[in-house]
Amino acid sequence: MLNWIIKIEVAVDSAPLKNKMKDAQKERVKAIILLANEPIPKERIPYNLEHKCFSADIFLQSDLIELREFFLYSGFLKRIRFPFVIYYENDLPSASMLAALYLVYNGEKVVNAIKTVESKVILNWTDEQKDFMYNIADHIKLFYLNKRMTKFYETDMQVQLLRKLCPWDREQTHKSLIPELIEEPLELAQAIKKESFSSITEELGDVLLQILLHSVIGEEEGKFSLDEVLDGLFDKMYRRHPHVFGESSVKQSNEVLKQWEAIKKIEKNGRSVDIAKVLAGLITAFDIQDEARKRGFDFSHIDQIIQKVKEELDEVKMEIEQGKDPASEIGDLLFSVVNLSRFSDVDPAHALFLSMEKFRERFEKIREKTDNKIEKFSDEQLDKIWEQIKKDERREKN
Repeated sequence: MLNWIIKIEVAVDSAPLKNKMKDAQKERVKAIILLANEPIPKERIPYNLEHKCFSADIFLQSDLIELREFFLYSGFLKRIRFPFVIYYENDLPSASMLAALYLVYNGEKVVNAIKTVESKVILNWTDEQKDFMYNIADHIKLFYLNKRMTKFYETDMQVQLLRKLCPWDREQTHKSLIPELIEEPLELAQAIKKESFSSITEELGDVLLQILLHSVIGEEEGKFSLDEVLDGLFDKMYRRHPHVFGESSVKQSNEVLKQWEAIKKIEKNGRSVDIAKVLAGLITAFDIQDEARKRGFDFSHIDQIIQKVKEELDEVKMEIEQGKDPASEIGDLLFSVVNLSRFSDVDPAHALFLSMEKFRERFEKIREKTDNKIEKFSDEQLDKIWEQIKKDERREKN
């Protein structure tokens, strides 16, 4: 049996680990905080038991950073209502002392915390452990993060936990999440236009979820981490605001925007494709058409829109053949295609992104098949390669 300090919240234990895992699960424990000098082999911990390992010398070394991590992590487990056990093999006093500090961190007075633990566990703390306990308890507020950072930490930990314990979350990859990555910002844009602040709050959370998910996946794969994402953002904002952090003298917002674009162009080696404006145009066109629909002005059948698309395409061809600027007619064509997308209940921005991704993958295959010497192949040869790639894709799907 575990030594419960607070039933169905926190327990302590020190029996051999291999004998306790099944018992812990039977007692509804969902997480374990391990104190150990070496990592515990994963096979000794059930996959559905959340766990985190801290240094067994956390008290002796006075590792305040790691102790703060313990407080944050245990607070996260408390918030998600995951009963947990603090485990230190063959050292119940140290595990119990950490449990007492957990109580103090959560608002209990030191004397009451000690009495609570003493009433549940037979203690034999060393004088050094007792001194450390009182010293930390006297300065417990130094370990608090501000509320915003604590909430960010807990949300990040929640995403990491879902990657371990939720089948759907565990299966996701950067590519499989592309639809959500496109759709969530669009839903946020809709909420902003409607000035629905409760919806804006919710959709901002959904956008943040995508950032955290991709960061967790990146860290699991050893490609990048959330720390690098945040550092990259910080450094970019620093570089692109020399009027705040440097010696630039621009003051007006239009000057700031020009400066931003100039810096961005330098950083991108002269390339400056504003995908945001493309997506914004699609969103706005969609909204205008939807507003017209709500007021009773809309096509009655999809065949009418298809015919409209054909007419607009013919007008574009005519403008080009006559040597005129086709910009306006191309705009009409795009507007009609967005209308077709809306009428078909398809997100035009999502559909466009999928097509871009499909083209990118096919183009990469062409580069491979031509040994990255595309310019040496004729148009006819490239067309044949392209068609073969499409056939191969259809064969793989079937």
